[in-house]
Amino acid sequence: MLGDAHVFLWGSAKLVAVFLSLIYVGMVWTAYAAEGAQYQPRFRWRAPARSGERLLVWTGVKLVAGGLRVARSLFNQLFAASADVGLWVADKSGSEVQRKVRSRFL
Repeated sequence: MLGDAHVFLWGSAKLVAVFLSLIYVGMVWTAYAAEGAQYQPRFRWRAPARSGERLLVWTGVKLVAGGLRVARSLFNQLFAASADVGLWVADKSGSEVQRKVRSRFL
């Protein structure tokens, strides 16, 4: 009997954690979409819970902005490397392939 209650409570706690996480992700997504990386927390002494919430959302927005910056840098490097490989392959190919590449891309 006690084991069933423990399993039920643990399952309920995990469900609540997932639900709160989805709400948090939604708040961060909305804040980033509305204000971008310039989202600023506003602290009010009369509303400490709201200030704490905005601080957590600000942290999430900064993490999203940093992750997007890293991803953009990585994709730019991959794009440049892909172009270099394409040029290398074209240079190593025959004259007909080089002519087609130059007529199409240059």
